[in-house]
Amino acid sequence: MIEVKYDRNMLEQVERKLGGMKSEAPKVLKLAVNDTARKAKSRLAKEAQKKYEVKGVGINKVTWIKFATTGNLAAVLYYKGKKIPLYNFKKRRNTLGTEKYYNPTLHRMQTGKGGLGASAKLLKSSSFKSENGAKLKWFITKMGSGHVGIFQRTGVPRYQGGQGNPEIEQKMGKSIPQMIGDRKRVYGIVKPHIQNDLQEAVNRHVARVLNGEW
Repeated sequence: MIEVKYDRNMLEQVERKLGGMKSEAPKVLKLAVNDTARKAKSRLAKEAQKKYEVKGVGINKVTWIKFATTGNLAAVLYYKGKKIPLYNFKKRRNTLGTEKYYNPTLHRMQTGKGGLGASAKLLKSSSFKSENGAKLKWFITKMGSGHVGIFQRTGVPRYQGGQGNPEIEQKMGKSIPQMIGDRKRVYGIVKPHIQNDLQEAVNRHVARVLNGEW
């Protein structure tokens, strides 16, 4: 949740500029705040896409705005969404080794023991990372449902038909609310622009009142 609102100094500034028409101040601030909220939505989405390596995720589709009114001169941007599968971020597939070994899950010999696990990265500025422990490597696979993802064995056995097969878990990245709210890389970068946009919008709407455009 990100709030766009005016402060007391801005209200006094608007009333002073409007003079005898200061009764129009709430309407000026409402329009300015809502214009700024729309612009902030676009700025935040672009900044997140610039910093994160996520693909196929429509940030604007999971964002909505509660617009300001003359009775409540604040707009709020809401973001929804769970953590996004790591597969949707930039990834590299498994690099198989040459050694053959018996895979008890598949009940057959398999080539690839000793190879590197799959890797991925969330940020465009970061390097690829994975957990390449001998028994806990990341791997990319397609499940029976057709879902493709990056998974990792947990080491905890799952008993089926009298046989103990290791559980696997899907590796997840960040959610859209987490990416947008990132004060270091996204929100913290955009916040000063939001304040500047608000001041510019206030000036624009004050000028409209003074020019008789309302």
